[in-house]
Parts: sequence; C-alpha cells; structure tokens
Amino acid sequence: MILEKDITLLCNFDTAVNDIGLNKGNQDLTKLWLGDWSIQNVELCKELLKSDLETNEINVILKKYVNDKQSLHNILQVAISTFLTFCERNWNPHCEEVDLSCYLNMEWPSSVDASTRLQYDSEPLHTNIVYPELLYFSNQIFAALCQVDGNMVNYWWLLRSKVVHQRVLEDNSATLYKDIDLIIAKLYNFAQTANDHRLKVLLYLEIAQAYVLYDRVQKVEEYLLKAKEVAGLKLELTGVLGKRTKFQQTSLPQLALTSQLDGNIVRISAEESHGTSQLPPDVELQDDVRLNKIEFNETISQIELPSLEQMLCLLTVQYLQKAQPKDDLLEEELRPYIDAVLYQKSGAWPCRVAALLIRCKLEASHKRTVERAMLQCETIVNDKTGISPTNRLSYLWASGLPCAWTWRQQLADLYLSLGLVKAALEEYQKLQLWEDVIVCYTLLQLRHKAAEVIQQQIDINPTVKLYCLLGDATDDESCYEKAWEFSGHKSSRAQRHWGNFLFDRKRYRDCIPHYEMSLQINSIQEHIWLRLGYAALTTENWELSAKAYRRYTYLHPNTFEAWNNLAKVYVKQGEKDRAYKALMEALRFNYDNWKLWENVIIVSVDTGHFDDVIRGIHRILDLQNKFEDVEVLALLVNAIVKDNEDADGQGSARLRKRVLELFGRITSIHQNKADIWQLYSDISPSYLLKAQRLLKSYRCITQNSNWASDPKTCEKVIELSQDMLTYSLKARQEAEEKDVLQANQQLSSARLTGQAVIRVIEKQYPDINIEELREHFTLVTEYMKSIMYI
Repeated sequence: MILEKDITLLCNFDTAVNDIGLNKGNQDLTKLWLGDWSIQNVELCKELLKSDLETNEINVILKKYVNDKQSLHNILQVAISTFLTFCERNWNPHCEEVDLSCYLNMEWPSSVDASTRLQYDSEPLHTNIVYPELLYFSNQIFAALCQVDGNMVNYWWLLRSKVVHQRVLEDNSATLYKDIDLIIAKLYNFAQTANDHRLKVLLYLEIAQAYVLYDRVQKVEEYLLKAKEVAGLKLELTGVLGKRTKFQQTSLPQLALTSQLDGNIVRISAEESHGTSQLPPDVELQDDVRLNKIEFNETISQIELPSLEQMLCLLTVQYLQKAQPKDDLLEEELRPYIDAVLYQKSGAWPCRVAALLIRCKLEASHKRTVERAMLQCETIVNDKTGISPTNRLSYLWASGLPCAWTWRQQLADLYLSLGLVKAALEEYQKLQLWEDVIVCYTLLQLRHKAAEVIQQQIDINPTVKLYCLLGDATDDESCYEKAWEFSGHKSSRAQRHWGNFLFDRKRYRDCIPHYEMSLQINSIQEHIWLRLGYAALTTENWELSAKAYRRYTYLHPNTFEAWNNLAKVYVKQGEKDRAYKALMEALRFNYDNWKLWENVIIVSVDTGHFDDVIRGIHRILDLQNKFEDVEVLALLVNAIVKDNEDADGQGSARLRKRVLELFGRITSIHQNKADIWQLYSDISPSYLLKAQRLLKSYRCITQNSNWASDPKTCEKVIELSQDMLTYSLKARQEAEEKDVLQANQQLSSARLTGQAVIRVIEKQYPDINIEELREHFTLVTEYMKSIMYI
C-alpha cells in the first residue's frame, strides 16, 4: 500500500502545498513542490558523482544506506530534483541556463560523457537536448534505487526517466522498450494494491503514453480502457444537427462528444487541482466562411472535467491517431475530443498545450484553418509569460507532450506548408534539422547549398548523422560507407541510410543486407522492417519477406498494406490459410479498398471460405459498382452445385440462397454478360429458371451480328442451345398448373432459338456436327405437337 507521504514524492503538482501540509514536515520535499529543485543534500550528490555513475559503484554506495531510510529518501530527492530540472529545461522553449558545476556543487566527472552513455542501440540523443548530464544522473540513481528498495515510487520515477530517455533519442530503441515493458509489469502489480483511484488513473495514463511512443496500439487501448473504468468516465460520440459555416442555411449531422462521470467517485475539480495554471490562449478562427466552433441545434452534455479526465480525452485522441487510418473521417472523429479539452476553464498546462499542438497539426492541411494553426503554434512557441516550473511539469508524463524543440519544428513545418520556405529554412537551421534543410534547399533549387552547409558542420564536429545526410544531399554512396566506418561498425543509422539510398533506386537485392544489419543493431525500426519486407518480396525471397512483414505487423499492427503483402508472401509459399488470416487483419484497418477485397475473394475461394467470397463480391459491388471475374464466380458456383465442404467442414449448398441473391445483383448491373448469365443458370433451383437464364445468355452472345463468324463462339452457342432445349423441355414436363403458361412460352422460345442456330450453322459451317442439337430440337418439336401447342 502506498502512503500519502509517498504520493507527494511523485511530484504531480496537482495540489496546493498548504493543502497537503508539506510545510509542517520534510522541508526538502516542500521545496520540491515549490519548484526549488536545487540539490539539498550536497554531500550525497558528491559521493554519487565520484562513482562516475557506474552501476556497480552506485549499488555499493546505496547498500551502505540500505538500513538508513532517511539517506535513501535523500538520495531519491536528489535524483528527483535533477530529473525535474532536466525536464523543465527541455520542455521550456525559453529556458534559463544552468551552470552544472554550481548546480551540482562540483565539476561533472570528465570521464563521464552523458550523451554517449545515453545512446541506446546506436541511437544518439537529439542535438537540441540540453543538459543530458542531469538525465543520465537521475536515470542511474532511479535504476539503482529500484534494486535496493523496489517500491512503487522508485519504479514510477524510473519509468518516467526511461520514457523521457526514449523521447530525447533520435529514434526508438528496442533495448529501452524492453526495459520499459519490465518496469510497467512491476508497476501494474503495485497498482493492484493501491486504494487511491486518482493514483491508479494517473499511472495507467503514464503507462499508456509509454506505449504510444512505440505505437503499441493494443497496449494503449488496454490501459486507456482501464483508466476510464477506474475514473468512472464515459465518453461517447453522437451525431447532432449543427452548422459549420456562417452562411449555412440547413443544419447537417455533426459529431459531438458527450461525457458522463460516475457520481459515486470522489474527485478533485480542475479548478482545485490546477486553478492557478496559466493556460495558453486558444486562438480563434478568423475565417470569412467557417465558424470558429460548430453551432449545434441542441445543447451538448458537456461537463466540467477534472484534470485527469481531461488527460483521458487527450489520450483518446493520441490513441485514435495511432490506431486509425489517416483520413478525413479520422479528423472528424478527433475534433470533438480536442474541443472537449479546450472547452475546460482550468486544467494541466501540458494537457492544454498538447491538445493545441495536435489541433495545429490537423488544421495544417486545410486552407481555411492553416493560418490559425500557424498563429496558434507561434503563440505557444513564443510564450514568455513565465509559466511556473511546477505548472509546466504537472502531469507532464501523462500528457505525451513532446520536447519544446519539436514545437518549433512544427512551426517550421507550418511555414513550409504555407510556402514560406525561407522562414522554415531559418528555423530548421536553428534546430539543426539537416534533413529538413535539404528539403528547403531543394525547393529553392539550391540543393548544392545543402551539401555545403552539411560539409561545414562535418568540418566543425563530424557525426554519423552528418555523413549520412551528406550522402542524401549529394547522392554519393561513399558517404554512407564513411559513416559506417566512423561509427566503428555500430551505427544502425549508417546502414539504414545506405539501404534507403539503394531502395530508392530500386536496387532491392543490394539494399537487403544493409537493412538486415541495421535491424540487427536496433530491431524496433518499423519502417525498415516494412521496406525490407517489400525488397525481399520483389526479389522473391519469400522467407525473409514473411519474417520482415510479420515483425512489422507485430510492431505496427494497424497497417493494412503490410498485412496484405504478408498474405501475398504466404500465397507464394503455399500457406493459403495463413494468407487468409493475414487478409482478415488487413480488412480491420481498411474496409474500403477494393483491391484488398479482390485478394480476400481469391484467397477465400482457395481456402473454402465461401461466405467471405460472397461478402467480398458484395463489398466490391458497393465500392466499384461492378464485378466481372467469371473465373471466381465459376469456382463459387461449382462449390455450391457440388456441395463441397467449406473451411468449417460444412456443405456449401447451404449458401445457395445467398449466391442467388448475389447473382441477381450482379446481373442487374452486368445485363449483357453471357458467361455470368450462364453461371446464374447453373445455380438456379428450377429447370424453368435455368432455361430462362440460358436464353438471356444466348441473347447476350448473339446480339453481336458477327458472332457466327467465330467457330469457337458457334460451338459455345450450340452447347448453350442444347442445354436450353433440354431444360425448357423438362420445365414444361414438370410444370405445375400455375407455371404451364410460362413454361410453354419458354419452350416455344427455346425451339425457335434452336431452329435459328441450326440454320446459321448449316449455312456457315456445314462441316460441324450438330446431330445432337437436331435431336434435342426434334424432341422439343415432337413434344410440342403432342400437347397440341403447334
């Protein structure tokens, strides 16, 4: 069970200092809550730094204090102070400088290069990260504390530091993910004994944000649902009539979010927890046509949400962005959740900033909103109002808010989307985002300038990344080799860029070994697994392609192209059942792709999933308003007629009614397709219907006046006429009284058709044997005479 004093050590900054009575207790803890994050226990800090922050040495120091709870408490407070200082400086676009020597009360050990030690799986820190020493120091202390005293608070701080560590790396690290996954497992066990529901909700939020970083959508959904359940929050999208533009006369259905809170749960309002937070202003949409907000015809049930519940709305947005395909429908679904957060009068500062930045990104692609997006982003980036450190970091790790330098990058992206290339270039250069600098110079038709700038940076301080970017800017393959050598054969980036260079030039066989080596160093590079899968697929390396696509779908399961390509590989390997399962996964993420449905139909036919064949054809008709694959229809009809067993071991004849409905729909669209009418006849339940549909098939073939000039067409017409005469005769012989008239008409039409075919063939192809057709014609004629019909 976690105690109240332990909760305060988490520094969530969601309660006033006086309210929790810190001033009566630990003065060091009170300073933490007041935003004074200076080192209080200087001697302990010096002792830890003298160990060069080696894991074994730190463990030796901590073991001395294993029975001294106060000393362990002081060490934790030192680590928390340094970690909070690091976060405040890197989540503040206008941070004050820190003199590390003064802050730590001693020189940083010269033997400890924090930036190098923080590299994981060869992924370096981003160049815009400041004071990495503070992160490395706190990271090492939290990890050591967990080994000595593995309580919930220590592990929670370790989770935060590991997640922040991942955020400051240039790319995701597989090793860090494994560490985070293990920490989460321990924290989840601790959470089961916690009585404070707000604490549980916050923990689940932070865990979910960790998984958002790695695109683990299923894990995110799992903890999002847990958090909503514990919080007693119900969010529901509904359709409500409303107007979106100033001149709109008729109200149209709009998505709106309704929220409900379980009244049995005691909560702290946002005003109580974050009433003093100075939130960034919401810039209004100044457009001649579009309204700033949708005007609904009725009042939406929108309540004042506490801060944690606002975080749940924000997490829902972030989850949907990862889980759903990016299209206009997704943007419509996200808007109500974002509006719900922005509607609140009070709340956590990181939550509001994160919501505004997401809205900026969504609005950047629309001409009527892109200007507001730019102004809003400028407001956030240029905000110098002096947000207090505690407000800035309150619920930071539950918000998923990226580092401050990314806000400026987003602003530069907006400049670029508006055509302000030089303004964007200036921002990218300040941030040392050389990939984007190359893009800007290319747009300005000064690509050679990009190479010059990067070469200048290499002359100042060569790095693996700079060598790779020089290769990208100059199309010089030798630069990637230099990067690989410079890294001591340890950089996944060098091999990644090298592979991308070859892949972009369709040298798929050559790029494969480079991708494999890059993934061997860092296995969590989703986009490289995807490219490797495609390269192997193109070169017919089925085993490698299947491995790559399986890995990608594990890391990023919501991409239908990967599932579709994996199915294709399985088909090539002869594993059609696995291909079927892969296609079913693909459909979950793209239900409206007709090409995907074509693949589903083909594989379902081969695997005996005939109900999915029917469903697939209906879906293609919905999307394309046509379906002309006679081969597939023939296989389906054959299975129904022969009552073949399907994939579940059931007879296919049970699907006859559904297939007849399907053919009814197809023939209403394709009225002149002879083959389809013939198949429709084959599956028809009565001789009369068979004969009638064969007659339509005959008319489709013979509507072309030149049909008789083709011997193959003539043979087909002869066979069709024979069957028509046979079915028409049987239909009349077995007709009930109510069907006699219709059967007589059909028999007469069949006889005339047979007579016409015999005449054409005798005249056009006298050598063709039509004795059987004559016999059928004679039988029909004799029968008609016998019933006094002619």
